[in-house]
Amino acid sequence: MKTSLFLKLMMNRQFFSFLLMLFAIGFNAQVSTFPWTETFEDSSPTRASWTQIYETNNVSWTFTSAATTGSIGVTAFAGTKFANFPANTASADKTKLVSPPLNSAGLTSPKISFYLINPQQNGNANWVRIYYRMSATDPWSTLMGFQPPFASWYLFANIGMPPNIYQVAIECENAQGYSTLIDNVTISNDVLSSKEISKLSNTQIKYFPNPVKDILNFKGDERIQEISIYDELGKKIQTHNVEGNEGSINVSALSNGMYIVSGKTENGEIKTFKMIKK
Repeated sequence: MKTSLFLKLMMNRQFFSFLLMLFAIGFNAQVSTFPWTETFEDSSPTRASWTQIYETNNVSWTFTSAATTGSIGVTAFAGTKFANFPANTASADKTKLVSPPLNSAGLTSPKISFYLINPQQNGNANWVRIYYRMSATDPWSTLMGFQPPFASWYLFANIGMPPNIYQVAIECENAQGYSTLIDNVTISNDVLSSKEISKLSNTQIKYFPNPVKDILNFKGDERIQEISIYDELGKKIQTHNVEGNEGSINVSALSNGMYIVSGKTENGEIKTFKMIKK
């Protein structure tokens, strides 16, 4: 009798331990197949593994099909849902949206790409910062920070990160702009191929050479209306009305460093490119 009871207890303990192990595996599930894209759709196998860190106050990112404020009529870049930071208070709310752990040992030159909407309200736009860390206990390192006033989906493509990253985070700080929206976050190895880029967008704009000294050439598969250049903080420093499928712009007046080049096509799509000025 005592032996039978002991066996039952042991079996229950083993079963409980097994459940704990399964829970731990699910909770710490790693992304190990790349390129990996988070769509934020209900069907996404990894959306539930994103977590949040409340840096100032406790305003949460949501996964939704409509912005909390502003962006009336805007739909997801792909699918039906996107990540939405409400920015609907008068406070400087600041929250990180943290990716699942990444098993990125096989990535020799990891890159992050994502789509963003960050519309102004009364001339104000929210701050957006991208971070990474090398382990669950390491501090966060800033990859880029900017205050971009983009009212339509804007592609930040192939932003370089160091090897062996563990997680990335997208932080929004309420600066009295309308809601900030993120969609199609992609982690890839080296620069996305043309096939992978086509999954993010049907339009391509090529810029060359890079690095550039004086003249930056561009060529698109549809008519390009405008090319803008932003510094690393997201401040617009040049705008060129080009109105054509190809051409060139003079960037000789820019100081040496990294810039973000934005091309707007006639159908309203915006494509970005990281430019090195030498």
